[in-house]
Amino acid sequence: MVHVKKVEIFGFKSFGFRNTTVQFEPGLVSISGPNGSGKSNILDAIIFAMGENKPKVMRVDKLRSLIHDIEGSRRGPKMARSSVHFDNSDRKIPVDSDVVEITRELSEDGENTYYLNKKKTQRSHVLDLLDMANAGLGQLNAVQQGTVTRISEFTSEEKRKTIEDLIGLSYFDEKKSESIKQLDEADRRLEIALAKMGEIKNRIDELEEERNQKLRHDILERELNRYKAIAAANKMKVISAKKSNKETTLSELTQEMATFDGERNVLKGEIGVLDSEKSTLMNAANDYTQAKSTLDAEISSAMEQYEIDNTAISASKKRLEQINIRIPQIKTELDEIDTARQDIDTQIQKIKDSIEITNEERNKINGDLELIDSERNKILTEQSEAAAKKSEIDNKIKILTEQSNGVKLKLSKILHEKEESELKIKSNSEKLTQLEKDIITLINLESKLSSLTNNHRATISELKSRISKLKTKKSKTIHDMDELGFILEKSDKAANQYESKIKTVKGFMHEDYTVAKLKEDADKLGIDGLVYEMISWDKKYERSVLAVSSDWIKALVVKDFATLLGIAEVARTKKLPKLKIIPLDAIPKFKLTMPKESGIIGVLSDFVKCNDAYFALKTFLFGNILLAETRESAYNLSQLGYKSVTLDGEFFEAKGGTVVIDINSKISKLTKLISMSSDIDGLIQSISLIKKYMLKKKHTLKKLDDSIQSYFDRLSMSENALTSASENYENLKSRIVSAKNTKEQLTKRISELTSRNNMIESEVSTNQSHLDSLLDRISIVEQNYASGEQTRIASEL
Repeated sequence: MVHVKKVEIFGFKSFGFRNTTVQFEPGLVSISGPNGSGKSNILDAIIFAMGENKPKVMRVDKLRSLIHDIEGSRRGPKMARSSVHFDNSDRKIPVDSDVVEITRELSEDGENTYYLNKKKTQRSHVLDLLDMANAGLGQLNAVQQGTVTRISEFTSEEKRKTIEDLIGLSYFDEKKSESIKQLDEADRRLEIALAKMGEIKNRIDELEEERNQKLRHDILERELNRYKAIAAANKMKVISAKKSNKETTLSELTQEMATFDGERNVLKGEIGVLDSEKSTLMNAANDYTQAKSTLDAEISSAMEQYEIDNTAISASKKRLEQINIRIPQIKTELDEIDTARQDIDTQIQKIKDSIEITNEERNKINGDLELIDSERNKILTEQSEAAAKKSEIDNKIKILTEQSNGVKLKLSKILHEKEESELKIKSNSEKLTQLEKDIITLINLESKLSSLTNNHRATISELKSRISKLKTKKSKTIHDMDELGFILEKSDKAANQYESKIKTVKGFMHEDYTVAKLKEDADKLGIDGLVYEMISWDKKYERSVLAVSSDWIKALVVKDFATLLGIAEVARTKKLPKLKIIPLDAIPKFKLTMPKESGIIGVLSDFVKCNDAYFALKTFLFGNILLAETRESAYNLSQLGYKSVTLDGEFFEAKGGTVVIDINSKISKLTKLISMSSDIDGLIQSISLIKKYMLKKKHTLKKLDDSIQSYFDRLSMSENALTSASENYENLKSRIVSAKNTKEQLTKRISELTSRNNMIESEVSTNQSHLDSLLDRISIVEQNYASGEQTRIASEL
């Protein structure tokens, strides 16, 4: 039994900002003291820690008033904290600890913080743990002042609810109501999903058609790109051939120009040497001219000196008498002057001879230069003539090359056309062969359709005869039922009582009523049976099985999803209240991996028996449930993310979200009773035989109606099939005629393509000979090219 061991209070109401601890021993504990000493505040602190959020329950106007505010001069933040320590040695609270400490802190700004064993948690988690241990706030665990008086004044309904709260049933009622709401919401979502499925299917068909068109467009686009690539490749080949020819011609011209440039550079070098020699000779002539002018200046100076000397001599003769003493000296000076004059005359003569030699050499060099210039001009004239001749021949070669390229291009086009023609002939031949096979197939189908049409006509005649007989039998049955009408009027009161009873059952046991109504046509609707009819178990595991499968134990089992949709539509038509269906083909295949934990007995599906055909049903209901030995093991497994159940029927969802406890539930047989009540229950014994007879007649009439409707449907199907077969027969005839016409067209087309191919072969041979002729002409022109003349001019240069 969970009980409080101690309470720690800080800053809560009359308890100041100091830690206060109140110890509680097992059994009855009494707290006494004067009024206003804070006895009730201890209980308020306990329910405050357990998550109470109503201020009036804790006797304040607002939660902020729970914080002690007398010590206004206290430093630090103000807060209220309460910690409750529970004795959990029996593990009633699903926490693996002998002591569970729940702490709640209320800050000055109104924020609440919860702690579970010193770890921060949420209020909802704390409330769930306490509810599992029957220690929650709503179960009269905390009785405030005046509550006892209020309990004594409870009505019987309020007492019942209080007892349910005490034993923990209200928690499951809330879960049940919440689950019912979720199921209703799921039903609405299913209806919406079914409506959307039709729209999505239509949209998928439209998208499929668009996808096929897109694929066809992509194929055509790829073919078009391939043909464009082939055309571009052919053009590229022609352009590449032209480019190679142009590059060859350009390289030849470049080599010739390089040769001429080399020869021109050699001539320029020789001319430069001659110009340098000429400049050297001109410099020497200038030197001689300068020397001559120097000598002439010296001679004129000497002549002037000679005149001066002669004047001096004449003056000296006049002064002979005065210079007789100096005569010998003057004679000596005269001899020296004569000697110097002779030397100067000799030098002048030498200079004149040198100038004459230099002039002769210069004249010779000028003559040689004139001769070289005349030869050079002659060679340049011949070179220009040769270049003009070469340009003319190059133009001729270019024209012939262009003609040959045009012939090559035309030849390539003709060859491509020939290949396409051969491909078309091959393709058309294959189509013709396939068409002949199709014509044979169509003729066989024509004979089959003719036989099928005759069979349909015979079937229609037979069905009309049967319908006529069934209508006669139906009219007789209706007459018999009219005779029984008077007897049925007497049993109207009992029938009304029966109807009221069915309505009552429908109001309280809506699911059993729905199942009973649908099982009346189980074979027609494709219902294999109910879940509890298809599985079995040992008595030891009954509580575990019923705790897990309580919601699905009376569900209908069908083979596929299409059958489910048909049953749902029937239920909607009959306005049946509630329905659960399990389609076997929609159950996924999975295998649960066993965790390595202690206390696990095994997977619950291994302890349930069923036919091999319904093995998937067993896996769907129990394949993901672990069977545990104790409640603690089951809870620990649920915290690890597994669904678990104990042998006592305590079912834990994954992560500890919800818990289902099955104490002593049994599978109600009300479904079978309601099914049987359609003939027996609720009716007075005095009209049972009449009711049975009437039911039999109605059943017979229903069978007749069904048979007539079935024959009408078969008749309609046969008539539609006859119409369809007739249309197909006519279409087949038109297809055979069309195929024969197509065959004639293909034969004619193949003949035309063959003749065109022969013409293309003749054009190929003609263009090939023209191309060979052009190539020979180009070769002759290149051979007649004046290369010898160009060689001679180059050697002369």
